[in-house]
Amino acid sequence: MRINLEPVGIIKKAGKCSEVLIYSEFEQLIKNIVSKMSKNEEAGRNLLIIHKNKLNNDIHQVQITKTNLIDWAGNILRVGKIDANDDSVIDVRLE
Repeated sequence: MRINLEPVGIIKKAGKCSEVLIYSEFEQLIKNIVSKMSKNEEAGRNLLIIHKNKLNNDIHQVQITKTNLIDWAGNILRVGKIDANDDSVIDVRLE
């Protein structure tokens, strides 16, 4: 069974880390995450990134990657390295 999911962002490689660009119409997602954290626990906080599986021959359409939040600016989350590039982001959750 195939499910069509609407992406909320995209993953981009950025040197030794990755960046999750959240589309402007879904910026509330970042606001919800930030509101659940205090200022002293921002860096190093674990996130779950749910994204499209880049392996076409895999039966699973999505992949869940656990990573740490380095920082964010506007609608860009800088996170630890994710083995994904140009993958569509479906959701971002605090662990």
